Amino acid sequence: MTVRADDLLSAVLENLLSNAVDHNDADRPRVAVGAEPDGESVVLRVSDNGPGIPESEREAYFEAGRQHEASVGQGLGLYLVNTLVERYGGTVEITDNEPRGTTIEVELRRVDG
Repeated sequence: MTVRADDLLSAVLENLLSNAVDHNDADRPRVAVGAEPDGESVVLRVSDNGPGIPESEREAYFEAGRQHEASVGQGLGLYLVNTLVERYGGTVEITDNEPRGTTIEVELRRVDG
């Protein structure tokens, strides 16, 4: 699969990768990246094996200033990702990465050719 991206989409991927690296298991770090077509969309997944995000707190991570207690940033990561993806008409979802960790799924409309 070929993906064409501009600087904004590159910023989305960089941010997701940075979050995954920062929030993985320190003893056995694991980050996985994948993409697959899904009908008229492409779904990009970035997973880590860190502590995860409780389901009850997930929506709040899309707000400016919200971050994991162990973070050393300004809490703009997933807020920025969500804002940029919405500009493309896409969606962002936080899911579990069993048995441990978090997966961020970005769904964007496919553009063929």
